[in-house]
Amino acid sequence: MCQLDGIGRPICRFCRFEKCKEIGMDPDKVVLDYDPTASQKVPVLSKTDTEPTETTETETGPISTMTGNASYKAGDQIKIKIDFTETVEKIEEIFETKKTKSDDETEDEDGTDRKSLNDLENLVKGLADFRAPLWQKQQIMKVGTADMKMVFVWLNVRIRKYATWFSHATYLMDKLPMSEKFQLYRTSWNVLRIFERIAMTWKHYGEEMFEKNFILVSDDSVMMIDKSLIHFEEISELTNGHFQKLFHPFLNKYIEEVARPLSELDLTEEEVVFCMVNILGFDVTGLSPETLEVLHKFKEIIGDQMHNYYVNCTNYKMYSHRILKLMKLVKTITGIAREKSRIKEMIWLFDIYKADISDPYFFQMF
Repeated sequence: MCQLDGIGRPICRFCRFEKCKEIGMDPDKVVLDYDPTASQKVPVLSKTDTEPTETTETETGPISTMTGNASYKAGDQIKIKIDFTETVEKIEEIFETKKTKSDDETEDEDGTDRKSLNDLENLVKGLADFRAPLWQKQQIMKVGTADMKMVFVWLNVRIRKYATWFSHATYLMDKLPMSEKFQLYRTSWNVLRIFERIAMTWKHYGEEMFEKNFILVSDDSVMMIDKSLIHFEEISELTNGHFQKLFHPFLNKYIEEVARPLSELDLTEEEVVFCMVNILGFDVTGLSPETLEVLHKFKEIIGDQMHNYYVNCTNYKMYSHRILKLMKLVKTITGIAREKSRIKEMIWLFDIYKADISDPYFFQMF
C-alpha cells in the first residue's frame, strides 16, 4: 500500500480506496478521480512574501497581517498558501538558543539561577513566564467569527509561545538532536495548548467557564463553544456551520470530560506541568526509538520530582490517587485528540481545505 503519514496522501486509486474504507467511509461514496500530481501556482499567505496592512503587537513581538492574498471565495479555482516556514525557523532558533544558554549561563533574564532549578521547577517557571501578564476579565474579548488572516497571526503567536515553554525542558533540549526536538514538539503542541488553556480558564474564571460555556484561547480572547466560528469558507467550499458541526462535539468533550474533572482537582501549576509533560509524545509519528527512550526517562525524572514536590510542598502526603486522576486527564484529552485526528485525516485526504498548507500539524485551531 502507498505510504501515508500525517502530511502525505496515497497516490494510487486502490490505496486511496482502501484507506477510505479503513477510516470508516462508505465504499460506495468514495471519490477516486482525485489527481494528487496536479499542480498550480498559488499565492502565499506569508509574512515575508506580502506587504503588511497592519501590525498586531503580541507577546512575542509584532506579527503582521496580510493583504488580499489571504482571502478566498468558495468556488474559486485558485488556492492560497499558508506558510509556516518562518515560524519553523523561529522554533529551531528558540530550541538552539535555550540549549546554548543552559550550557553557558547560570542565570535567566530575571536573575534566577537556572542551575538551582530542577526540570519540574524550570517548566513551572516557564509556564508562569508564558502566562504573564494576566489580563483583566473586562479586557478579554469574545471571539465572534475569526477570518483566516486573524487565525494565521494567532497560530504563529501561540505556536511560538508554547515552543518557548517547551524549551524549558532542559533535559530534552540537551539530549535530543534538533530534528527530534522539533518533531516531538510539532506532534504534541496543539494538545498541550488545549490542556493548558482549559487549566488557565478554570484558574481565571472558575465556574463561570461552565455557566457561559467558553475556553480562554489566548491572553485576550475567549472562544464561545456554541457561538464562535472560524471563517473556513475562505479556504473551503464547505460552510462555517458545517465545520462547526464537525468539531463541536470535540469542544463539548473538552468541557465535560476534561474541564469538569480538572476543576474538581483544582490543579496546582506543578500538576498542570506534570500533565503537559505526559501529553508529550502521545503521537509518535516520526519519532525514533531513541527519542522515545529519552522521553520516557524524562517523564520518570519529572515523576520523581513530583514525589518530592508532594512530600515537601503540599499536604498530599498520600498522593498516589491524585496522580492516577491526573493521568486519567491525560488519557482523556489524548484520546479525544486521536478521535479528532480521524476527521482531520479525511480533511487532508479529500483536500477539503482549498489551500496549500506548509505544515498541517501547525494548522490546528481545536
